[in-house]
Amino acid sequence: MNDKYQNVLITGGAGRLGRYLYTEFKEQGYQVSLFDQKAPSEQPFPWEMPRGTMFIRGDLTNLGDMMRAITLSRATLVVHVAAITHSTDMQPGRGFPQMLPEDTTMRVNVMGTYVVLDACRRLGVKKVVFASSYYAIGVGGMINRAKPFEVKYLPIDEEHPLFNQDTYGLSKQLGEIMLEAYSRAYGIKCVAFRLMGVSYPGIRPIGTDEKLPEAPRDWKGGPIGTTFQYSDCRDIAYAMRLAADQDLDNDYECFFHSSDTTFRGPTAPAIKLLYPDLALLADGIEGEDGLCSSKKLKTLLGYESKFSWKKDLAATE
Repeated sequence: MNDKYQNVLITGGAGRLGRYLYTEFKEQGYQVSLFDQKAPSEQPFPWEMPRGTMFIRGDLTNLGDMMRAITLSRATLVVHVAAITHSTDMQPGRGFPQMLPEDTTMRVNVMGTYVVLDACRRLGVKKVVFASSYYAIGVGGMINRAKPFEVKYLPIDEEHPLFNQDTYGLSKQLGEIMLEAYSRAYGIKCVAFRLMGVSYPGIRPIGTDEKLPEAPRDWKGGPIGTTFQYSDCRDIAYAMRLAADQDLDNDYECFFHSSDTTFRGPTAPAIKLLYPDLALLADGIEGEDGLCSSKKLKTLLGYESKFSWKKDLAATE
């Protein structure tokens, strides 16, 4: 535990991912408080909040609520994972029913992140850890298929150009920009994690395929819309705790986070089968590493994935 950041406030802390963040930080000796609109028992995936845990109910986009939460929790570190996890604006031809007002993603994700950062600078919070997404680079949510995500090189790292089209990816990109700006202006240590699709215990990651690359999926080719990677919630909590434990040289850092790929075997042959247009670039990927590289995360924070569906599968073979 880093004593400078002993008091941790988790936004979205009562949610599904918040549960694992709470456990990781609490077990490592941090004093953890939770901020959310609903208590853990009221969530779609309810859980029992340990006795004595401080839960603060509030609106992420309300500066007063956020300042109250930071003050009550005496937070010196905010782990900001509260977000709308998809685009809520309607797109012609997609056929999805409208469940929320169209501006919800941008209003909650962008204004919410601004409110978190502004409350932190007003109250002297020293570090912010942020849940971004690999969508921030433009891989998912493509609207104009005539202008798909353009892969410049493989593996994709944190310096790769961004080609966003949808509001969810854009909201995460803007969140990263705000973190970098606040770190520059106020010296707040800020760390952004570009998470892959989040996986939870007992459920295989979406799209897992035991037979790749020997027997590829029925489809292949076309614009890249996924990286065939995922982030286990326990690995996310572990990586974010590592970011809390360590002060890096730069006030702002951004990392891709991945637990594993969703297929077995080396990545390059599978990508050549799934995305033939990337065949010449695929040889740049080593072994079973993903299209989006976690090398920087491993190098600077010492992260190594602890959880993988492949390990679970191997244990039963």
